[in-house]
Amino acid sequence: TYQTTIGEALTDQVRRAGARRGCTLFVTLLASFQALMGRLSGQNDVTVGIPTAGQALLQDDPATEGRVLVGHCVNFLPLRGAWQDSTSMAEHLDAVRRSVLDAYEHQAYTLGTLVRRLGLRREPGRVPLVEVQFNLERLGEHLALPGLTAGVTPNPKSFVNFDLFLNVIESAAGLRIDCDYATDLFDEQTIARWIDSFRSLLAAVAEDPAQPVSRLNLLSAAEARSLAASRQASPTPYPRDVCLQELITAQALRVPDRLAVQCAGAGLSYQALEARANRLAHALRSRVGRQDGRIALLMRRSVDLPVALLGILKAGFAYVPLDPLHPPARLRLILEEADVAALLTEADLASGLSGAETLPAGIPVIVLDEAALAGQPQIAPVLERSAEQSAYVIFTSGSTGKPKGVEIPHRAVVNLLTSMARVPGITEHDRLLAVTTVAFDIAALELFLPLISGAGVVIADAAALEDASALLALLADSRATMVQATPSLWRLLLEAGFRSSPGLSMLCGGEALSRELADRLLAGGGTLWNLYGPTETTIWSAVQRIEADGRPITIGAPVANTQLVILDRNDQPVPTGVPGQLHIGGDGLARGYFGRPDLTRAAFRSLALADPAQPGPPGRSPALQTWYATGDLARYLPDGSVQVLGRMDDQVKLRGFRLELGEVEAAMLRGTGLGAAAAALRQDAAGVTRLVGYYVEAEHQPRSPRELDRAVAAQLPDYMVPSAWVRLDALKLTPNGKVDSKALPDPGEAGTGRQTRFVAPASGLQTTLAEIWAEVLHLQQVGADEDLFSLGADSIHIFQIAARMAKAGIGLSARHLLQYPTIAALAEAASNAAPEQPNSLKAFLRARR
Repeated sequence: TYQTTIGEALTDQVRRAGARRGCTLFVTLLASFQALMGRLSGQNDVTVGIPTAGQALLQDDPATEGRVLVGHCVNFLPLRGAWQDSTSMAEHLDAVRRSVLDAYEHQAYTLGTLVRRLGLRREPGRVPLVEVQFNLERLGEHLALPGLTAGVTPNPKSFVNFDLFLNVIESAAGLRIDCDYATDLFDEQTIARWIDSFRSLLAAVAEDPAQPVSRLNLLSAAEARSLAASRQASPTPYPRDVCLQELITAQALRVPDRLAVQCAGAGLSYQALEARANRLAHALRSRVGRQDGRIALLMRRSVDLPVALLGILKAGFAYVPLDPLHPPARLRLILEEADVAALLTEADLASGLSGAETLPAGIPVIVLDEAALAGQPQIAPVLERSAEQSAYVIFTSGSTGKPKGVEIPHRAVVNLLTSMARVPGITEHDRLLAVTTVAFDIAALELFLPLISGAGVVIADAAALEDASALLALLADSRATMVQATPSLWRLLLEAGFRSSPGLSMLCGGEALSRELADRLLAGGGTLWNLYGPTETTIWSAVQRIEADGRPITIGAPVANTQLVILDRNDQPVPTGVPGQLHIGGDGLARGYFGRPDLTRAAFRSLALADPAQPGPPGRSPALQTWYATGDLARYLPDGSVQVLGRMDDQVKLRGFRLELGEVEAAMLRGTGLGAAAAALRQDAAGVTRLVGYYVEAEHQPRSPRELDRAVAAQLPDYMVPSAWVRLDALKLTPNGKVDSKALPDPGEAGTGRQTRFVAPASGLQTTLAEIWAEVLHLQQVGADEDLFSLGADSIHIFQIAARMAKAGIGLSARHLLQYPTIAALAEAASNAAPEQPNSLKAFLRARR
């Protein structure tokens, strides 16, 4: 039981506010308590139980006539309060007053009778229909007993029937609150905050009952100041009028001979990087008819990758990164949506772009080679460039079935990089190992953060990224002091034998970081940083150092010149512990979605949020500020940190990539002849997340999982292709006509697309391989002739299997799995010591298409 008081002054104000609506103090407090419970739970429909004395009812019963009744005889009346977002508190008071009068007229109908008549499904440990109780009572304040001074105090309790019971005792000094709560659900700090919110809400009711229930203030002055202080970083000076490439030029002038970029044995000094990028900039300006806009970039991972990026920026354009592993249909769609002035690529990649399948008509193709750079000046072109112009446009998955481009200005990138240079921190003596595809926005941090700091960047080439063991070897050989990766990639490295060491800074973001993974990464002595941020707010918006202390993982403090605020669905700040949508403001905001003002208006919202730490003049409304609505559900923890709880929509993260299930479903239906389709993420028993495709075949048009796999892979990147397929007779719908995602079954054995007759492994090696496959894919057994990809394997599974084969002493790699996708063929290859063919992950993606 938590006990506190509400003073006489506020009690009188509340009593008078209720009386003006014809409400007793009981009705006013009950209506306010219902409003509090609704706001805390995010619901507009709340049932609260109130106790009533049953003696009068029983004495009126002929069966008890003439008897004196002794006992508790309490009945509980469930009072349902419902309101709309626009309902005023005055209207809610009127409704509760009528409800209370009606309930007392029918109090002979007991709670037990009601529960039985409704036939509610009973759940162990939960009181049916009513979980929260409210009561107001007035006790005798003075007991006149000869020779004694006496008072009234409640009995201590060990057990209660309800999850929460707010008992209010009225006296001349105000109100005393006795709040009983279930300790399995709540702690004292939480209850104390809720009672503070109740006090703040009562003050708002007393001040202006015409306010909507949805906008009544729940924050005490102290909590409002505390949350305001934690939600924004201190204003930090940075070169806000400088473009990104100018920061790198400054380092080239300061340390011209220092090694800037390395990849696969090749390297460029800062001076060579600067000169080569300047020559490319001149070549682009001479070849492209326009002098601004966007240039698409399609290149493999090499030392020329940062040259290309910088050359585009120095020429006055924004870059649009493309991934060579993406299917041609995807590349063409992005090129069309981005309205690019040209495509910069390599000679061998250019040869595959001639068909209309990839390249829209009218887009010039520029090849980055020595011939293109020949004769070009080594000093940067002189041109006017604003930090408010776009540095890049990066395309992410879109809910409508089309990718959407996020425009990021130079100012936002410069703010993020200069902030990250301070925290987590990087010096000119560091070396960052870059492992992320340039089409993923976090690659910009990997490539540019070292280059604005005079440090070195080591770019992992495609061969290193196809094998976790090779990537580990590169990490050791490069003597990298910093690595940024998604949780999925960190898990692969751990499986391959990675162990952090003192002096290594590990950056982890793109997906939720679990406590278990954090502890494994910290075991070797390295430092771990949890990073959070959507593409729309420039890569990362919050940074938190994670310690091996068992505490919940949070996203930490905002980066410089960035604000975080959590709002309910009515744009009101939420109290500590209450979930709401995380909004981000400040200098990291994107310019919006390229060519999509409708999407921009929906996601980038102008809100007037008061700052309790810096209140403006009385009567003046707070200024409008732009906030990005992340769609992430989050809450403040008692220490002021922010914990992200998940998504509020169909957007999901897989292997660090953001994808919209609607885009996957659109691709499933396009050109396949399916009757219906749905996509969902599912976790297996080991916590591995996979994308599952559910489909209903059209009449007389059966489709195999392999056919669907190839059809989707021809349209979408690998991470957006379901790794398991489940055929259903029909998709269950919710009452509003949407697919009921909760009713979609787990794939299990049925979702693997297994069509072959089971053939038992025929040798010890085959048995070992089958056990490894079954363990990674979470299957009961694997036959010798079953195809790896028909079993639902994706690129992550391939790396996991390769790591386990290496531990078992089997001399096979991920490339062998791509070349020999059955147990029998793989075992024969191992026995014959077959040489590796030049297959790669790209071969796997081609096979799917």
